[in-house]
Amino acid sequence: MGAITESNIDIDFAGVNVAPPADLDLRPDRLEFGRVTAPLWFRAWYRKGEWERGKIEPWSTINLHPAAIVLHYAQEIFEGLKAYKMPDGSVALFRPEMNAKRMNHTAARMAMPELPEHLFIDGIRALVDCQRKWIPDPPGSLYIRPTMIGTEPCIGVRASSEYLFYVIVLPSGSYFPQVPSGKTGTVRVFVSETVGRAARGGTGDAKAGANYSVTLQVIGMAKKKGCAQVMFLDSHGERTVEEMGGMNVFFLRGDTLVTPPLTGTLLAGITRDSILKLAPTLGIKVREEQINWDELLAGVKSGAVSEAFACGTAAVITGIESFVLENGGEAKVGDGQCGPVTHKLFDALRNIQYGLAKDPFGWVVPV
Repeated sequence: MGAITESNIDIDFAGVNVAPPADLDLRPDRLEFGRVTAPLWFRAWYRKGEWERGKIEPWSTINLHPAAIVLHYAQEIFEGLKAYKMPDGSVALFRPEMNAKRMNHTAARMAMPELPEHLFIDGIRALVDCQRKWIPDPPGSLYIRPTMIGTEPCIGVRASSEYLFYVIVLPSGSYFPQVPSGKTGTVRVFVSETVGRAARGGTGDAKAGANYSVTLQVIGMAKKKGCAQVMFLDSHGERTVEEMGGMNVFFLRGDTLVTPPLTGTLLAGITRDSILKLAPTLGIKVREEQINWDELLAGVKSGAVSEAFACGTAAVITGIESFVLENGGEAKVGDGQCGPVTHKLFDALRNIQYGLAKDPFGWVVPV
């Protein structure tokens, strides 16, 4: 990664106190995920066919024309990554180049302009650097949310010609309130057998806001049943497992970890990709394959499937206690606790992210 220079980014927050307020408790176990936003943001405008210089400044509300295309045709995409405090006090990101590539993949699908990778990564590095004091001590982290929206005012079904790209950062603890920070607990998961998330040829592999809005109703239902997340099956009737409301999923069948393949209907998770590369180095067999839900459920009930976990940037690796079915039934995975393979992967991944173990893959990028 190149140095952050004035030629890349304007920085303007002179005279603004950007330190956390004295009454803000940054201990990870006191932070509600996604609630507290640090005072600075990075933003850049796309106008007249090109990206303007990016700028770091105190964030402000976004003034939009009532006819802005994002408000009518959902031209909005985003990413999610984290900054971690290292043992020597330095700060690092985890695989930001993958987020930059995935954002451009999503942008192309949503008819939005390509974002230069240096603008994405240098902007994030500079923003995090300016707000180091907002990064909680381990096991906390600074969650980073890059976003792009279509801002042109036009009531017409077409792509916008103007865009705002911005990044905000949020000090964070555990994603699931019931799971202690720095540990991999378990959650109950509702299985959506009749409501689909994505279809072939659609936008299932794009990280677009519209993909998440269609899951909110089912997630709300799941929470009323005491479940923390929803697992979706395919929408074309084959009853294969795809992904969860905001994360990928893995299962331990016998001695092999399996996960659904990337078919264009589920997101190419960066944590998912990291697990696929990390697991073999730990002596864990791993395979991508189509997973029939009925066969998987039978394996859970018989004990042939002994572990299951969700994974994503926000959730890291979180064990699945049980699957709650639409008919009211429930199938416990193993003994309902995190199994040894889940623990092993969680510890190995976290240790790389927080600089507690050697990074053989070159995933950790200094800020």
